[in-house]
Amino acid sequence: MMAKRMLRAGLVLGAVLVSAATVAASVAVASAIPPSGEIPFTVFRNGDSEMGFHRLRFTREGERVIVEKEINFKVRLAFITAFRYEHRNREVWENGRLVSLDTTTNDDGREHWVRGRATPDGFAVESSRGSLIAPADVIPTSYWNIATIGATKLLDTQRGLMMDVRIEPLGVEPVTAGGDVVDARHFRINILSNKPGSTDAIDIWYDDNDAWVKMAFKAKDQQISYRLDKEGLITQQAEAPTGAKP
Repeated sequence: MMAKRMLRAGLVLGAVLVSAATVAASVAVASAIPPSGEIPFTVFRNGDSEMGFHRLRFTREGERVIVEKEINFKVRLAFITAFRYEHRNREVWENGRLVSLDTTTNDDGREHWVRGRATPDGFAVESSRGSLIAPADVIPTSYWNIATIGATKLLDTQRGLMMDVRIEPLGVEPVTAGGDVVDARHFRINILSNKPGSTDAIDIWYDDNDAWVKMAFKAKDQQISYRLDKEGLITQQAEAPTGAKP
């Protein structure tokens, strides 16, 4: 009888912990969504040389949160396009967990695609690089979710690979976001599993409401910085990348 009581107590405790984790994850997702339903960044290289934009749009369908991401970078030298990067990403979240992911990328002519779905065995990923089963509570590299800073692994939304990361808190500091100066928590995402020459660290800032307000990193020997736009409405639409697989 004692063993049965202990088993029942253990099951109840486990259910409570799972429920609490689900609630916490759902709260994290909800808190990251601004009232406008959009997070629009203008992106610069080497200071104030504008190279494009990175924008997210959030919509709700019942219990689900749908996140659509659009990135368009272009570097021009004289009248020549020296570099072009386009990325489209659609995520569906439910109860604080990622349930589907579809992305296409044109990385200066190199095409990538990723497709992921929640399954009983975990989050199943297929991509132009292969397939894998990620943990059910996997966090993708879309960075808007405050849960990013609690992760030790992140799902690369461009390549469909799991990246080992170490998160380094760097304190609170004022940043310019949406035309205002706000106090934001600064973290460094150290990427431990990238090949030499790839981006190995990303600096990211979240405000007191857990909303993403700034980012900076080095790529292809360029210093890249994200500046949160004052306008919440996304008006410019970029062309979809061509040749990418669905």
